[in-house]
Amino acid sequence: MNIKYYKFLRFSGVAGIFVLWTFTVTGMVRANLGLVDTRPLSYLGVDPSSASLFSSGLIISALLFIAFGVHVRKYFNVRSRFLTFLLIGQAGQLIAAIAPYGEQSQFKLLHTVAAFVLAFSLPVLIRSFAYSQTHTSQFKLYLWLYRFELLTFVIGIGLFIFTSGIAPIGEALPAIGFHVWIIALTFLSRTPQKI
Repeated sequence: MNIKYYKFLRFSGVAGIFVLWTFTVTGMVRANLGLVDTRPLSYLGVDPSSASLFSSGLIISALLFIAFGVHVRKYFNVRSRFLTFLLIGQAGQLIAAIAPYGEQSQFKLLHTVAAFVLAFSLPVLIRSFAYSQTHTSQFKLYLWLYRFELLTFVIGIGLFIFTSGIAPIGEALPAIGFHVWIIALTFLSRTPQKI
C-alpha cells in the first residue's frame, strides 16, 4: 500500500468530522437554527439557505467515514461485520442526505428511518470493534469508548424522542461518541515504516 494512500485512509475520519461539523454549523447559522430549537437538524435539509450545504456535508463526510472504516478494517484487524455495520450506517447517512425531511416531503419517513439506522449503527459498530480487540493492551480504552458512545446514544435518542425544544442536541449527541472514537483510533494507529 502506498504511504500517501495509507495516510489518507488514516486521517479520512478526522477529515469527515471536520467536513460534517463545518457544513452543519454553517448551515445552522444560515438557517438560524440553534442547538436549543424545536426544529431538528434535519430541517437544514429543507431550508433553502442551508439545504445544499447540509446534503453536501452529509455525503462528503459519509464517504470519508467509509474510507476510515477501510483503514480500521486493515490496520486493527477487525471482523468483516464491523465494516458491514459501518456501511449500513453510512448508507443511512447518504439516504438522509438525499431524502429531505420537511413536513411536505414525500421522503420524510425514509429520511427518518435512515437517520435512525445511522444512529443505531454507531454503538453497534463501535462494540463490534471493541470486542475484536480483547487481545490488545488498549482493550480497556476501546471498551470505554464503546460505553461512551452507548451513553451519548441513549441520552441523544431519549432527548430527541421524549423532549421538545432541544431536538438538535438529541440528534447530535450520538455523533459525538462516534467522533471521539474516530479521533482516538486515528492517533492510536501509527504509520508503519514499510507499507
